[in-house]
Amino acid sequence: MQGVLAPVLTPFDRDLNPDPTRFVKFCRALLDEGCDGLAPFGTTSEANSLSLDERERLLDALLESGLPPQKLIPGTGCCALPDTVRLSRKAARAGCAGVLMLPPFYYKGVTEEGLFRSFAQVIDRAAEPRLRVYLYHIPQVSQVGIPLAV
Repeated sequence: MQGVLAPVLTPFDRDLNPDPTRFVKFCRALLDEGCDGLAPFGTTSEANSLSLDERERLLDALLESGLPPQKLIPGTGCCALPDTVRLSRKAARAGCAGVLMLPPFYYKGVTEEGLFRSFAQVIDRAAEPRLRVYLYHIPQVSQVGIPLAV
């Protein structure tokens, strides 16, 4: 993917539930206005405030609305490795251009080897050859950087 990739906010209703209708409408508007791709479920999307089921439902809403999956790079990094695997596999099987993956961020001081192994575990467990991983280096938020060696 190349060009302008927009981080996508997640609209919520008055009861603090994600609003899939408004989410799809907003994503469609971003593409209609010239964005080349979308990055839902990153920092701007409040991803870590969403449950795994909420993220899956929102991704399903985007796909069912006819938005082209090859224009999506959803954030799939979760605190629980199996959740990251599940969401990454789902995105790859849906034909998404890739996934945006946070480093393991709860525990600090993880070595380069530990970071590498964490990402490798997701890739191995997802067992999806179409999976393309983009490492989400945002240390000002995650408090964990991703060294170039990784």
